[in-house]
Amino acid sequence: MKQSNRTKLLLAAELKQIAKLKPFARITVSELCQRCGVDRRTFYYHFRDVYDLSAWIFNQTVDACMTERDGYYDAAELALVMDAFCSDPDFYRRALAEDSQNSLGRHVLQHNVTMFEAAARKIRGTEELSAEDSFDIRYHSCGSLFSIRRWLFSECRESPEEMARLLLHAAPPIIKEIYRFEQEEKGARSDA
Repeated sequence: MKQSNRTKLLLAAELKQIAKLKPFARITVSELCQRCGVDRRTFYYHFRDVYDLSAWIFNQTVDACMTERDGYYDAAELALVMDAFCSDPDFYRRALAEDSQNSLGRHVLQHNVTMFEAAARKIRGTEELSAEDSFDIRYHSCGSLFSIRRWLFSECRESPEEMARLLLHAAPPIIKEIYRFEQEEKGARSDA
């Protein structure tokens, strides 16, 4: 593993530990670097701030769990992302509680909109989505983020699999198409 990846992983692991102890807004780069034994310049070589690091952590999680295949995603992979959130609840609760300009919540929202729009364009074979599809994607991304926050703060009462199923059940047609969820639901009903 490259040294730069080891440094990023070290910073990420320590940020998760600090997030167990205090609100995200009170975590400083100085404190993080001191606890890791890393120079501040090294931190700033990789990240703009702790919010940028939290976005990197989220991206690593999603990239490890989800794979786009010709514009489509697997609903089971969404459950893996939910499971990763449940595995690090303190970090995600603290990071998603923030709503500042560079917060993780805003990053997640933009990430999801970008991901879903790209998938929808690929599936539809078009450069431009309809106004309705674009709206549905933004609306679903906002609603999903809100629901995930509530789920995390309620101690993940539903299983990750159930949470993924509920998110897709409530999704507009374009999102269900991206996950091929309607076909899965119809298949499950006909099997019963």
